[in-house]
Amino acid sequence: MTRILRPVSALLTVAGIVMAGTACRNETEAVSADPLVEVFTRRAQEEGLTREQTDGKRLFARYCATCHGDAGQGDGQNAYTLDPKPPDFSESLKIHEPPYWRQIIEAGSAAVGRSPQCPPWGRTLASSDLDALLGYLQVLATPSPR
Repeated sequence: MTRILRPVSALLTVAGIVMAGTACRNETEAVSADPLVEVFTRRAQEEGLTREQTDGKRLFARYCATCHGDAGQGDGQNAYTLDPKPPDFSESLKIHEPPYWRQIIEAGSAAVGRSPQCPPWGRTLASSDLDALLGYLQVLATPSPR
């Protein structure tokens, strides 16, 4: 009987040590739900962006950069096919206040009497996403120190 109990006891001891080690490891190691979000967050921290601006940058890359370019200079991969060309945000964002920008994002550029080529995103993006995009547009509108 003791011959059977010793291996079982040893097995339970090893299992307990493994489980304890796993539990300790999980407390110290955070597992990212989305590796892409982790990359954006790390890069944004290096650039000095807030969490909201980081989210805005991610949304800008997904919805806007194709036409407006990665830095918002109107030089995206589809810009050459558009007439009129997308604006350079480093200049155009200085002309109007954020509520005007929000109106363009929500209802499309035609809603403010401009070209109908910029689509309305108000039904696609949540209000918090619009806030994040506006936060990132303010970053693009601010000249970077050189």
